[in-house]
Amino acid sequence: MENTGKVYIVGAGPGPADLLTVKAFNCIKQADVILYDALISRDVRELFPESAELIFVGKRAGDGIDVTERQNSIHKKLVQHAQMGKVVVRVKSGDPMIFSRGAEETSFLQEHNILFELVPGISAFNAASAEFGIPLTDRRGSNSLHLLSGRDVMGKLLSVNQLLSIVENRGTAVIYMGTKVLEEIYEALDSIHRETIHTTIVSRSGRSDSAMYQGNLQEMVRLNEESPIKTPALIYLRKEE
Repeated sequence: MENTGKVYIVGAGPGPADLLTVKAFNCIKQADVILYDALISRDVRELFPESAELIFVGKRAGDGIDVTERQNSIHKKLVQHAQMGKVVVRVKSGDPMIFSRGAEETSFLQEHNILFELVPGISAFNAASAEFGIPLTDRRGSNSLHLLSGRDVMGKLLSVNQLLSIVENRGTAVIYMGTKVLEEIYEALDSIHRETIHTTIVSRSGRSDSAMYQGNLQEMVRLNEESPIKTPALIYLRKEE
Protein backbone atom coordinates (compact mmCIF):
# COMPACT_ATOMS: atom_id res chain seq x y z
CA MET A 1 0.00 0.00 0.00
CA GLU A 2 2.80 2.44 0.88
CA ASN A 3 4.30 2.24 -2.61
CA THR A 4 1.04 2.67 -4.46
CA GLY A 5 -0.54 5.82 -5.78
CA LYS A 6 -4.18 6.71 -5.45
CA VAL A 7 -7.23 6.39 -7.66
CA TYR A 8 -9.87 9.12 -7.78
CA ILE A 9 -13.17 8.04 -9.30
CA VAL A 10 -14.58 11.35 -10.44
CA GLY A 11 -18.08 12.26 -11.57
CA ALA A 12 -17.81 14.72 -14.45
CA GLY A 13 -21.47 15.68 -14.44
CA PRO A 14 -23.64 16.06 -17.55
CA GLY A 15 -21.10 17.74 -19.82
CA PRO A 16 -20.54 21.45 -19.25
CA ALA A 17 -17.25 22.05 -17.45
CA ASP A 18 -18.80 24.67 -15.17
CA LEU A 19 -20.96 21.92 -13.63
CA LEU A 20 -17.90 20.08 -12.32
CA THR A 21 -17.38 20.32 -8.59
CA VAL A 22 -14.28 22.17 -7.42
CA LYS A 23 -12.95 18.89 -6.02
CA ALA A 24 -13.45 17.12 -9.35
CA PHE A 25 -11.59 19.94 -11.12
CA ASN A 26 -8.70 19.75 -8.63
CA CYS A 27 -8.42 15.97 -9.01
CA ILE A 28 -8.25 16.25 -12.79
CA LYS A 29 -5.56 18.93 -12.60
CA GLN A 30 -3.27 16.78 -10.45
CA ALA A 31 -3.68 13.57 -12.47
CA ASP A 32 -0.75 11.58 -13.80
CA VAL A 33 -3.11 9.26 -15.67
CA ILE A 34 -6.72 9.85 -16.77
CA LEU A 35 -9.08 7.11 -17.90
CA TYR A 36 -12.19 8.60 -19.49
CA ASP A 37 -15.41 7.45 -21.14
CA ALA A 38 -17.05 8.26 -24.46
CA LEU A 39 -19.64 10.57 -22.87
CA ILE A 40 -17.04 12.92 -21.41
CA SER A 41 -17.55 16.22 -23.23
CA ARG A 42 -14.91 18.18 -25.09
CA ASP A 43 -15.55 20.94 -22.55
CA VAL A 44 -14.28 18.69 -19.75
CA ARG A 45 -11.53 17.05 -21.82
CA GLU A 46 -10.00 20.46 -22.46
CA LEU A 47 -9.27 20.64 -18.73
CA PHE A 48 -7.09 17.52 -18.83
CA PRO A 49 -3.46 18.51 -18.12
CA GLU A 50 -1.02 18.14 -21.00
CA SER A 51 1.33 16.20 -18.73
CA ALA A 52 -1.22 13.47 -18.00
CA GLU A 53 -1.37 10.18 -19.87
CA LEU A 54 -4.86 10.00 -21.39
CA ILE A 55 -6.51 6.61 -21.85
CA PHE A 56 -9.84 6.40 -23.67
CA VAL A 57 -11.86 3.50 -22.26
CA GLY A 58 -15.28 4.22 -23.74
CA LYS A 59 -17.22 2.20 -26.26
CA ARG A 60 -16.65 2.80 -29.95
CA ALA A 61 -19.47 1.87 -32.31
CA GLY A 62 -18.83 -1.53 -33.85
CA ASP A 63 -15.58 -2.16 -31.97
CA GLY A 64 -16.77 -5.67 -31.09
CA ILE A 65 -15.40 -5.62 -27.55
CA ASP A 66 -17.45 -7.49 -24.97
CA VAL A 67 -18.80 -5.25 -22.17
CA THR A 68 -17.39 -7.48 -19.42
CA GLU A 69 -14.04 -7.70 -21.17
CA ARG A 70 -13.93 -3.92 -21.46
CA GLN A 71 -14.73 -3.41 -17.79
CA ASN A 72 -12.13 -5.96 -16.68
CA SER A 73 -9.54 -4.13 -18.77
CA ILE A 74 -10.43 -0.85 -17.03
CA HIS A 75 -10.03 -2.50 -13.62
CA LYS A 76 -6.58 -3.78 -14.51
CA LYS A 77 -5.43 -0.41 -15.84
CA LEU A 78 -6.54 1.35 -12.64
CA VAL A 79 -4.59 -1.07 -10.48
CA GLN A 80 -1.50 -1.18 -12.70
CA HIS A 81 -1.04 2.58 -12.78
CA ALA A 82 -1.79 3.01 -9.08
CA GLN A 83 0.79 0.34 -8.22
CA MET A 84 3.34 2.44 -10.12
CA GLY A 85 2.76 5.23 -7.60
CA LYS A 86 0.70 7.43 -9.92
CA VAL A 87 -2.30 9.63 -9.27
CA VAL A 88 -4.98 7.97 -11.39
CA VAL A 89 -8.22 9.78 -12.19
CA ARG A 90 -11.10 7.76 -13.55
CA VAL A 91 -13.44 10.31 -15.14
CA LYS A 92 -17.03 9.14 -15.53
CA SER A 93 -20.04 11.05 -16.81
CA GLY A 94 -22.72 12.03 -14.32
CA ASP A 95 -22.20 10.56 -10.87
CA PRO A 96 -19.96 7.49 -10.59
CA MET A 97 -22.39 5.59 -8.36
CA ILE A 98 -25.55 6.02 -10.45
CA PHE A 99 -25.80 3.50 -13.31
CA SER A 100 -22.12 3.99 -14.02
CA ARG A 101 -20.28 0.85 -12.79
CA GLY A 102 -18.64 2.84 -10.04
CA ALA A 103 -19.49 0.14 -7.51
CA GLU A 104 -17.69 -2.50 -9.61
CA GLU A 105 -14.58 -0.36 -9.87
CA THR A 106 -14.43 0.51 -6.18
CA SER A 107 -14.92 -3.16 -5.24
CA PHE A 108 -12.03 -4.17 -7.48
CA LEU A 109 -9.77 -1.50 -6.00
CA GLN A 110 -10.66 -2.62 -2.47
CA GLU A 111 -9.86 -6.24 -3.33
CA HIS A 112 -6.41 -5.16 -4.54
CA ASN A 113 -5.71 -2.85 -1.58
CA ILE A 114 -5.56 0.26 -3.75
CA LEU A 115 -6.22 3.58 -2.05
CA PHE A 116 -9.14 5.36 -3.73
CA GLU A 117 -11.60 8.17 -3.27
CA LEU A 118 -15.00 8.82 -4.80
CA VAL A 119 -15.79 12.33 -6.02
CA PRO A 120 -19.51 12.79 -6.68
CA GLY A 121 -20.85 14.46 -9.78
CA ILE A 122 -24.15 15.92 -10.92
CA SER A 123 -26.16 13.03 -12.31
CA ALA A 124 -28.27 13.25 -15.46
CA PHE A 125 -31.55 13.27 -13.55
CA ASN A 126 -30.46 16.39 -11.64
CA ALA A 127 -29.00 18.11 -14.67
CA ALA A 128 -32.00 17.58 -16.93
CA SER A 129 -34.37 18.62 -14.16
CA ALA A 130 -32.51 21.91 -13.71
CA GLU A 131 -32.08 22.55 -17.43
CA PHE A 132 -35.76 22.19 -18.26
CA GLY A 133 -37.44 22.97 -14.92
CA ILE A 134 -38.76 19.45 -14.35
CA PRO A 135 -39.85 18.93 -10.73
CA LEU A 136 -38.39 15.79 -9.16
CA THR A 137 -40.62 16.10 -6.12
CA ASP A 138 -43.49 18.50 -5.65
CA ARG A 139 -45.75 18.67 -2.61
CA ARG A 140 -48.68 19.21 -4.99
CA GLY A 141 -48.11 15.99 -6.92
CA SER A 142 -45.01 13.95 -6.12
CA ASN A 143 -43.63 12.96 -2.72
CA SER A 144 -40.86 10.54 -3.72
CA LEU A 145 -38.17 10.00 -6.37
CA HIS A 146 -37.11 6.66 -7.88
CA LEU A 147 -34.24 5.98 -10.28
CA LEU A 148 -34.67 2.97 -12.54
CA SER A 149 -32.81 1.34 -15.41
CA GLY A 150 -34.71 0.32 -18.53
CA ARG A 151 -33.13 -3.12 -18.33
CA ASP A 152 -31.12 -4.85 -15.63
CA VAL A 153 -27.64 -6.33 -16.14
CA MET A 154 -29.22 -9.55 -17.44
CA GLY A 155 -31.24 -7.64 -20.03
CA LYS A 156 -34.57 -8.07 -18.23
CA LEU A 157 -37.12 -5.28 -18.61
CA LEU A 158 -37.77 -3.20 -15.51
CA SER A 159 -40.71 -4.28 -13.37
CA VAL A 160 -43.83 -2.64 -14.73
CA ASN A 161 -45.63 -3.48 -11.49
CA GLN A 162 -42.96 -1.55 -9.58
CA LEU A 163 -43.34 1.35 -11.97
CA LEU A 164 -47.11 1.41 -11.50
CA SER A 165 -46.70 1.29 -7.73
CA ILE A 166 -44.44 4.34 -7.89
CA VAL A 167 -46.73 6.49 -9.99
CA GLU A 168 -49.91 5.36 -8.18
CA ASN A 169 -48.33 6.39 -4.88
CA ARG A 170 -47.55 9.92 -6.10
CA GLY A 171 -43.91 9.20 -6.94
CA THR A 172 -41.72 10.34 -9.82
CA ALA A 173 -39.93 7.57 -11.72
CA VAL A 174 -36.82 8.43 -13.72
CA ILE A 175 -35.73 5.81 -16.22
CA TYR A 176 -32.16 5.69 -17.47
CA MET A 177 -31.47 3.96 -20.79
CA GLY A 178 -35.19 3.76 -21.39
CA THR A 179 -35.98 4.91 -24.92
CA LYS A 180 -35.24 1.46 -26.36
CA VAL A 181 -37.74 -0.15 -23.99
CA LEU A 182 -40.37 2.60 -24.03
CA GLU A 183 -42.69 0.64 -26.32
CA GLU A 184 -42.29 -2.51 -24.21
CA ILE A 185 -43.32 -0.56 -21.12
CA TYR A 186 -46.26 0.88 -23.02
CA GLU A 187 -47.40 -2.57 -24.23
CA ALA A 188 -47.26 -3.94 -20.66
CA LEU A 189 -49.63 -1.27 -19.32
CA ASP A 190 -53.41 -1.11 -19.46
CA SER A 191 -55.13 1.47 -21.65
CA ILE A 192 -55.89 3.80 -18.73
CA HIS A 193 -52.27 4.15 -17.65
CA ARG A 194 -51.08 4.54 -21.22
CA GLU A 195 -53.09 7.76 -21.37
CA THR A 196 -52.74 9.04 -17.80
CA ILE A 197 -49.02 8.68 -17.06
CA HIS A 198 -47.44 12.05 -17.75
CA THR A 199 -44.19 11.49 -19.62
CA THR A 200 -41.25 13.83 -20.08
CA ILE A 201 -38.25 12.79 -22.14
CA VAL A 202 -35.03 14.79 -22.06
CA SER A 203 -32.57 14.13 -24.85
CA ARG A 204 -28.85 14.94 -24.58
CA SER A 205 -29.07 17.15 -21.50
CA GLY A 206 -26.23 19.64 -21.14
CA ARG A 207 -25.36 19.57 -24.82
CA SER A 208 -26.02 22.14 -27.54
CA ASP A 209 -28.71 19.92 -29.12
CA SER A 210 -30.56 19.08 -25.89
CA ALA A 211 -34.33 18.83 -26.18
CA MET A 212 -37.40 18.06 -24.08
CA TYR A 213 -40.56 16.25 -25.17
CA GLN A 214 -43.76 15.99 -23.12
CA GLY A 215 -47.10 14.23 -23.35
CA ASN A 216 -48.74 11.05 -22.18
CA LEU A 217 -46.97 7.74 -22.62
CA GLN A 218 -48.93 6.90 -25.74
CA GLU A 219 -47.87 10.14 -27.42
CA MET A 220 -44.20 9.68 -26.49
CA VAL A 221 -44.11 6.14 -27.88
CA ARG A 222 -45.57 7.41 -31.16
CA LEU A 223 -43.05 10.27 -31.26
CA ASN A 224 -40.13 7.90 -30.67
CA GLU A 225 -41.37 5.58 -33.41
CA GLU A 226 -41.71 8.37 -35.97
CA SER A 227 -38.38 10.03 -35.17
CA PRO A 228 -36.15 8.15 -32.69
CA ILE A 229 -35.13 10.37 -29.80
CA LYS A 230 -31.40 11.04 -29.63
CA THR A 231 -29.52 9.45 -26.78
CA PRO A 232 -28.44 9.68 -24.04
CA ALA A 233 -31.97 10.34 -22.88
CA LEU A 234 -33.92 10.23 -19.63
CA ILE A 235 -37.60 9.47 -19.13
CA TYR A 236 -39.57 11.06 -16.27
CA LEU A 237 -42.91 9.46 -15.42
CA ARG A 238 -45.61 10.53 -12.99
CA LYS A 239 -49.36 10.24 -12.80
CA GLU A 240 -51.45 13.04 -14.21
CA GLU A 241 -53.25 15.01 -11.52
